[in-house]
Amino acid sequence: MGHTMSFFKKEPWVKPFSEKVSRRVSKIPTGELEIWAEQALIEISKCLSGYSKNREQFYLDEALQGAEALHAVVNELHTRMTPR
Repeated sequence: MGHTMSFFKKEPWVKPFSEKVSRRVSKIPTGELEIWAEQALIEISKCLSGYSKNREQFYLDEALQGAEALHAVVNELHTRMTPR
């Protein structure tokens, strides 16, 4: 039987973004977070496109920072929308 990939981790999840970012994001109104997330996706895409064309580390660094912040925003939006 072949190996199957599991999307569920057994070990506890560690946030890939800092508590400082998490605290800042938690204070932003939901509507602004939604707009920011959409804009961040566009900027991350531009950075990845720039990297593909020029192979400069700068673009990857910017894309990574944007992705980490986007993750924090999406995590906050998910927390706000999840029933308690």
